[in-house]
Amino acid sequence: MANQEHVKLASSGPDALDSWRENNPDAKLDLEGADLSGVNLAGTKIHEANLKGANLTKARLSKANLAGSDLTGADLSEADFGQAGMAGVDLSGATVNNVNFFWTDMKGASMKGAEVKGCRMNRVNLIGADLTNADFSQSNMIEADLRNTNMTNTRFHSSMMNGADLSRANMVGADFHLAMIRDSMWVATDVRGASFTQASLHRSDFNLAKWDKTTTFPDNFDPENTGPKDVNE
Repeated sequence: MANQEHVKLASSGPDALDSWRENNPDAKLDLEGADLSGVNLAGTKIHEANLKGANLTKARLSKANLAGSDLTGADLSEADFGQAGMAGVDLSGATVNNVNFFWTDMKGASMKGAEVKGCRMNRVNLIGADLTNADFSQSNMIEADLRNTNMTNTRFHSSMMNGADLSRANMVGADFHLAMIRDSMWVATDVRGASFTQASLHRSDFNLAKWDKTTTFPDNFDPENTGPKDVNE
């Protein structure tokens, strides 16, 4: 259970938390299961916090430092994490729908089994993240950095991923049905077993990607002759 003093502190807003942090620079907040819906913690330092199962719906955490925090099973729906520091956070099994992650640093994060639908993730940094079995359907991931990510059995239905860097990612069993992935990078990306049915892969170069007969490409898309090809044109 959460430390009620910490819950009261977090609910008091950024000024109160910043003042407390000055006197407790190394303290870790225990907010497990706390109801922090709508709270304003923008720009605060709550790194390595225990936020398991917390309710953060519609919370404002833009530019906050949450690096290393445990958010497993938490509900972040409609929250704002724009430009936040979230490297190494654990969002496994979390509900993350309609969240703003614009230009957010999520390097090395774990999002296994998370529901991440309809999120704004333009230019998000997910280098080395584990996205296994997560659902990113209808999310906007334009120019996202997804290098070295684990996307095993991850869903990206109808997601916008133009300009994304997917180099060296593992996409075995990933589903990109109806996704827009134009002008993207696929250097040493493993797409064996992945499905791109009705996806748009205009100017996506698969010459250095790893694919085989288990990879399902869109009709009329030839991975051996990639270039200005688009199933919708």
